[in-house]
Amino acid sequence: MFEFLKSLSDKSTCSSMGICSIDPTVSAIEELLLSEIRELSFYVIKLRELGQINREIESRIIKGLSIIMINTSFDKEDFLNFLSILCNDKNSAKERYKKFCHKNHISCELIECEHETCDGKSVNTLIKIGELRMQNKYRGISKEKQRLFELINAFAKTSSIVLELLKKVKKDTSEYDFEVIRFFALTNSLSTRVEKLKRRILEFSKISFEIQEETNKLYEERYGKRESSKILLSAKKGKSILISGPDLCELEKLLDTIGDREINVYTNTTMFIAHTYPKFKKYKNLIGHFGTSDIQYDFANFPGAVLITQNFTQKIDSLLRGTMYSNKIIAPNRVFKIKNNDYEPLIEAALKLEGFSKNENKKYLEFEHNFKKIEKTLLELSDKSVAIVVGENSTEDDIQEFGDKKVINLACPIESDLLLYTLNICKELNIKTDLFFTSCSISSINTLMSVLFMELNGVYFVNCSSSIINPHVQEALEKDFDVKIIR
Repeated sequence: MFEFLKSLSDKSTCSSMGICSIDPTVSAIEELLLSEIRELSFYVIKLRELGQINREIESRIIKGLSIIMINTSFDKEDFLNFLSILCNDKNSAKERYKKFCHKNHISCELIECEHETCDGKSVNTLIKIGELRMQNKYRGISKEKQRLFELINAFAKTSSIVLELLKKVKKDTSEYDFEVIRFFALTNSLSTRVEKLKRRILEFSKISFEIQEETNKLYEERYGKRESSKILLSAKKGKSILISGPDLCELEKLLDTIGDREINVYTNTTMFIAHTYPKFKKYKNLIGHFGTSDIQYDFANFPGAVLITQNFTQKIDSLLRGTMYSNKIIAPNRVFKIKNNDYEPLIEAALKLEGFSKNENKKYLEFEHNFKKIEKTLLELSDKSVAIVVGENSTEDDIQEFGDKKVINLACPIESDLLLYTLNICKELNIKTDLFFTSCSISSINTLMSVLFMELNGVYFVNCSSSIINPHVQEALEKDFDVKIIR
C-alpha cells in the first residue's frame, strides 16, 4: 500500500553536517528543566486537589514545557533566569502544600531530590546534575514504560507549543493548561500501569486535537479563513527582514511596528502560512517567502536582519551569526534579545544593513488551500476509502487514483487546519481513512499524536532523525499505537 513512500526519510542537512542527534549537554539541560517542571506539576496538582489554584504558575509550566532545546549554543543567562523562576515556583508550591497538610493534620506526599538546583550553582554543575537525572530517571522500569514516558514527555511539550500559540489569541486557557500539566505529571509515578499510560495517552490525544481545533478557529477569526495563495519566492530590491518560526502574532506586531517605512519582510520556514491568511495579504511590506530546506544557508545568505520567533525549533549551531534577533525564552547565544515586544532595534538594524541590491527574476509558488474542493471530493466518497497524504515531501498534485483508494494530497506540511477539517468530514461520512505523514517536524509529530484516538484505518509516519524525535517516542508510536514507520 505505501511503497511509493518507502524512499522518504528526514531530508534535513543533518546527515552531511554530523548533527543528526541532540548533543548530550543540551539533553542534560532540557532534562534539568523537565525535572523541575515535573516536580512543580506534582505540587500544583496536589494543591488543586485541596482547592488551591495558581493560574500564573500553571501558565508558566506550559511556557517551560514549550521550550525545545536543540542548539548547544544558548544564552546561559536566559537559562539560569528561567530555571531560577521554576525553582522558586516549585519551592513556593511545596511549602504551601506542606503548611496545608500540617494545618489540617493530613500526611503529605513529597518528592525528594538528591541534588538541589535552586542555590546558585554554575551552568557546568547544573549540566552534571542533569546528566545524573537522565541516567537515573528510568532505573528499574521496563523498556515499554520507558518509551511510553518519553512519548508523554514529547506529547506534552509539542502540545504546549500549540497552547502557547493559542494564548496569543485567547485570554483564558487555564482549562487546557491544567489538562497538559495533569498529563505530563504521569511521569512522576513510575509505578503507573502500562495499560493506564496507554489509556491516558489516547484520552489526551483527543484533548490535544481540541486544542489544535480551537487554535485554528481563533486564528481564522483573527486573520480570516485561509485560502489558496500565489507566494513570491524571489527577492525585491531594498532593506529587508527575514522572520522564521510559527508565531503569526509576532509577524503581525512586526509589520504594525514597521508601518510605512520602506522595509521588505520575508517569511522563512513555517511562517510561510501567513501568506494564506487574508489579513496578511493587506500588508504591503510582506513581500514573499525566502528559504530552502537548509536553514543555515538561508540565514547566512540573507542580507538583512533576521527575527527568530518564540517557538523556532531549528538547529543553527554551525551558523556564523549575522544580525539576528529573538523572542525565545532561552535564545541561541550571540543573538540579540527582543525585550518587551519592542521591535524597533530589529528595524533599526535592518535599515543599517545593505538589504537586497537588485530585483530578482520573479518566481512564484502556487499554494492550494481549498476547503470547498476537499469537501466536494469527500461527499462523492461516502462509505468508501481514501488515503490522505500530508507533508512537504509529497509531490503528487491534488487528487489521483491509487490502487483501490482515492489519494488526497493536502499539501500542508506543517499546518493542521485542513487536515483536521478533512478527518472530521471523513468520520461523518464513514469514509475509511489511511493517513500518511511524509515529512517530520515538531508540528507533524504533535498532529500525528493528536489523531491517535480517532481509530483510523492506518497511520503512516516518515522515519525521523533523532535530532527531531527521541527514538523511544517513535518506537512507542510503532509498537504501542500501531503507527507504521516508513523506512
